[in-house]
Amino acid sequence: MKVIAPLAGLFLAVSGFASLAQTPAPAPSAPAAATDKGPGTTQAGTPRRPEVQIARPIEMMLTLQAANVAYDGKKLVLTGVAPLTTFTVDRPERIGGTMTAEQFAKLWNATADIFKNDPPNAALTILGATPTQVIVELAHVVQSGSTLTFDVGLLDGDLPAAGGPVTLVMAPTVYRPLDHAGPFLKCWWSPYWVQRVCRAAW
Repeated sequence: MKVIAPLAGLFLAVSGFASLAQTPAPAPSAPAAATDKGPGTTQAGTPRRPEVQIARPIEMMLTLQAANVAYDGKKLVLTGVAPLTTFTVDRPERIGGTMTAEQFAKLWNATADIFKNDPPNAALTILGATPTQVIVELAHVVQSGSTLTFDVGLLDGDLPAAGGPVTLVMAPTVYRPLDHAGPFLKCWWSPYWVQRVCRAAW
Protein backbone atom coordinates (compact mmCIF):
# COMPACT_ATOMS: atom_id res chain seq x y z
CA MET A 1 0.00 0.00 0.00
CA LYS A 2 2.10 2.86 -1.24
CA VAL A 3 -0.42 5.59 -0.45
CA ILE A 4 0.11 6.83 3.11
CA ALA A 5 -3.13 6.49 5.04
CA PRO A 6 -3.05 8.95 7.22
CA LEU A 7 -17.25 5.50 21.37
CA ALA A 8 -39.48 2.30 40.02
CA GLY A 9 -41.05 4.08 41.80
CA LEU A 10 -41.34 2.87 45.39
CA PHE A 11 -44.64 0.94 46.05
CA LEU A 12 -45.79 0.52 49.63
CA ALA A 13 -48.85 -1.65 50.55
CA VAL A 14 -50.48 -1.39 53.97
CA SER A 15 -53.37 -3.76 54.75
CA GLY A 16 -54.85 -6.18 57.34
CA PHE A 17 -54.39 -4.00 60.41
CA ALA A 18 -56.68 -6.23 62.50
CA SER A 19 -54.71 -9.36 61.72
CA LEU A 20 -51.44 -7.54 62.32
CA ALA A 21 -52.63 -6.77 65.82
CA GLN A 22 -53.05 -10.51 66.54
CA THR A 23 -50.21 -11.99 64.48
CA PRO A 24 -46.53 -11.24 65.04
CA ALA A 25 -44.89 -9.55 62.11
CA PRO A 26 -42.68 -11.92 60.08
CA ALA A 27 -38.93 -11.52 60.36
CA PRO A 28 -37.56 -9.30 57.59
CA SER A 29 -35.93 -11.21 54.75
CA ALA A 30 -32.24 -10.76 54.08
CA PRO A 31 -31.52 -8.05 51.50
CA ALA A 32 -30.66 -9.31 48.03
CA ALA A 33 -26.99 -9.39 47.20
CA ALA A 34 -25.79 -6.33 45.32
CA THR A 35 -24.81 -8.53 42.42
CA ASP A 36 -28.20 -10.29 42.17
CA LYS A 37 -30.14 -8.07 39.79
CA GLY A 38 -31.87 -10.85 37.90
CA PRO A 39 -30.93 -12.77 34.75
CA GLY A 40 -31.76 -9.87 32.43
CA THR A 41 -29.88 -7.19 34.38
CA THR A 42 -26.22 -6.34 34.96
CA GLN A 43 -24.63 -5.60 38.35
CA ALA A 44 -25.12 -1.91 37.58
CA GLY A 45 -28.85 -2.49 37.16
CA THR A 46 -28.82 -1.83 33.41
CA PRO A 47 -30.41 -4.19 30.86
CA ARG A 48 -28.21 -7.08 29.77
CA ARG A 49 -27.76 -6.70 26.01
CA PRO A 50 -27.50 -9.61 23.58
CA GLU A 51 -24.24 -10.61 21.94
CA VAL A 52 -23.92 -9.90 18.23
CA GLN A 53 -21.50 -11.97 16.16
CA ILE A 54 -19.69 -10.70 13.05
CA ALA A 55 -18.40 -13.26 10.57
CA ARG A 56 -17.85 -11.14 7.45
CA PRO A 57 -14.64 -9.41 6.29
CA ILE A 58 -14.35 -6.04 7.98
CA GLU A 59 -12.09 -3.00 7.61
CA MET A 60 -10.23 -2.34 10.86
CA MET A 61 -7.58 0.14 11.95
CA LEU A 62 -5.30 -1.52 14.52
CA THR A 63 -3.25 0.26 17.17
CA LEU A 64 -0.63 -1.24 19.45
CA GLN A 65 1.87 0.19 21.92
CA ALA A 66 5.28 -0.95 23.08
CA ALA A 67 7.98 0.17 25.49
CA ASN A 68 10.84 0.15 22.98
CA VAL A 69 11.65 -0.22 19.28
CA ALA A 70 14.81 -1.31 17.44
CA TYR A 71 15.46 -1.10 13.69
CA ASP A 72 18.31 -2.64 11.68
CA GLY A 73 17.21 -1.56 8.20
CA LYS A 74 15.07 -4.65 7.55
CA LYS A 75 13.53 -5.74 10.84
CA LEU A 76 11.42 -3.69 13.22
CA VAL A 77 11.52 -5.12 16.74
CA LEU A 78 8.99 -3.96 19.32
CA THR A 79 9.69 -5.00 22.92
CA GLY A 80 7.45 -4.62 25.92
CA VAL A 81 4.36 -4.81 23.71
CA ALA A 82 1.10 -4.13 25.53
CA PRO A 83 -0.98 -7.31 26.02
CA LEU A 84 -3.97 -5.81 24.17
CA THR A 85 -4.23 -4.37 20.67
CA THR A 86 -7.11 -2.00 20.04
CA PHE A 87 -9.04 -1.58 16.82
CA THR A 88 -11.62 0.77 15.37
CA VAL A 89 -14.06 0.39 12.49
CA ASP A 90 -15.73 3.31 10.69
CA ARG A 91 -17.79 1.43 8.10
CA PRO A 92 -20.30 0.00 7.54
CA GLU A 93 -20.83 1.03 11.18
CA ARG A 94 -18.73 2.42 14.02
CA ILE A 95 -17.12 -0.26 16.16
CA GLY A 96 -14.40 -0.28 18.80
CA GLY A 97 -12.70 -3.33 20.22
CA THR A 98 -9.69 -5.24 21.47
CA MET A 99 -7.67 -8.37 20.78
CA THR A 100 -4.72 -10.00 22.49
CA ALA A 101 -1.17 -9.74 21.15
CA GLU A 102 -1.40 -13.41 20.14
CA GLN A 103 -4.62 -12.79 18.24
CA PHE A 104 -3.06 -9.77 16.54
CA ALA A 105 -0.07 -11.76 15.29
CA LYS A 106 -2.29 -14.54 13.95
CA LEU A 107 -4.64 -12.14 12.18
CA TRP A 108 -1.83 -9.98 10.81
CA ASN A 109 0.06 -12.89 9.26
CA ALA A 110 -3.09 -14.26 7.67
CA THR A 111 -3.68 -10.84 6.12
CA ALA A 112 -0.03 -10.37 5.14
CA ASP A 113 -0.34 -13.51 2.98
CA ILE A 114 -3.29 -11.94 1.17
CA PHE A 115 -1.55 -8.58 0.69
CA LYS A 116 1.98 -9.84 0.17
CA ASN A 117 2.34 -7.72 -2.98
CA ASP A 118 0.87 -4.63 -1.32
CA PRO A 119 1.72 -4.66 2.41
CA PRO A 120 -0.38 -2.50 4.74
CA ASN A 121 1.07 0.82 5.88
CA ALA A 122 1.51 1.98 9.45
CA ALA A 123 2.48 5.16 11.26
CA LEU A 124 5.15 4.57 13.90
CA THR A 125 5.43 7.29 16.54
CA ILE A 126 8.45 7.22 18.84
CA LEU A 127 8.27 9.39 21.95
CA GLY A 128 11.18 10.55 24.04
CA ALA A 129 13.51 13.54 24.00
CA THR A 130 13.01 13.96 20.25
CA PRO A 131 9.61 12.59 19.15
CA THR A 132 9.70 10.96 15.72
CA GLN A 133 7.06 9.70 13.34
CA VAL A 134 7.72 7.53 10.29
CA ILE A 135 5.59 5.63 7.80
CA VAL A 136 6.42 2.00 7.18
CA GLU A 137 5.13 -1.01 5.25
CA LEU A 138 4.61 -4.03 7.47
CA ALA A 139 4.90 -7.62 6.28
CA HIS A 140 5.07 -10.79 8.38
CA VAL A 141 5.38 -10.59 12.15
CA VAL A 142 6.91 -13.07 14.60
CA GLN A 143 5.69 -13.00 18.18
CA SER A 144 7.75 -14.12 21.15
CA GLY A 145 6.07 -13.24 24.42
CA SER A 146 5.85 -9.44 24.56
CA THR A 147 8.17 -8.98 21.56
CA LEU A 148 6.96 -8.51 17.98
CA THR A 149 9.41 -8.60 15.06
CA PHE A 150 8.14 -7.27 11.72
CA ASP A 151 9.61 -7.45 8.25
CA VAL A 152 9.42 -3.78 7.37
CA GLY A 153 9.99 -1.29 4.56
CA LEU A 154 10.56 2.40 5.32
CA LEU A 155 8.33 4.72 3.25
CA ASP A 156 8.80 8.13 4.88
CA GLY A 157 10.91 9.70 7.62
CA ASP A 158 14.05 8.79 9.55
CA LEU A 159 13.75 5.72 11.74
CA PRO A 160 16.37 5.60 14.51
CA ALA A 161 18.15 2.41 15.50
CA ALA A 162 16.45 2.44 18.90
CA GLY A 163 13.92 4.43 20.89
CA GLY A 164 10.72 4.35 22.85
CA PRO A 165 8.02 4.27 24.00
CA VAL A 166 6.21 3.75 20.71
CA THR A 167 2.76 3.60 19.15
CA LEU A 168 2.08 1.76 15.91
CA VAL A 169 -1.13 2.68 14.06
CA MET A 170 -1.95 0.54 11.02
CA ALA A 171 -3.84 1.97 8.05
CA PRO A 172 -7.45 0.78 7.66
CA THR A 173 -7.26 -2.69 6.12
CA VAL A 174 -9.90 -5.29 5.31
CA TYR A 175 -9.31 -8.32 7.50
CA ARG A 176 -10.97 -11.61 6.67
CA PRO A 177 -12.20 -14.19 9.18
CA LEU A 178 -9.56 -16.78 9.94
CA ASP A 179 -10.12 -20.44 9.18
CA HIS A 180 -11.54 -21.46 12.53
CA ALA A 181 -14.78 -22.64 14.04
CA GLY A 182 -16.79 -19.78 15.45
CA PRO A 183 -17.40 -16.07 14.86
CA PHE A 184 -14.81 -13.48 13.81
CA LEU A 185 -15.88 -10.82 16.32
CA LYS A 186 -18.20 -10.90 19.32
CA CYS A 187 -19.88 -7.55 19.96
CA TRP A 188 -22.29 -5.81 22.31
CA TRP A 189 -24.14 -2.55 21.82
CA SER A 190 -22.93 0.19 24.18
CA PRO A 191 -25.41 3.02 24.82
CA TYR A 192 -22.56 4.92 26.49
CA TRP A 193 -20.34 4.90 23.38
CA VAL A 194 -23.37 4.74 21.03
CA GLN A 195 -21.68 2.00 19.02
CA ARG A 196 -20.79 -1.67 19.18
CA VAL A 197 -17.89 -2.72 21.39
CA CYS A 198 -16.24 -5.95 20.26
CA ARG A 199 -13.54 -8.45 21.06
CA ALA A 200 -11.73 -10.85 18.78
CA ALA A 201 -13.21 -14.34 18.81
CA TRP A 202 -10.56 -16.49 17.12
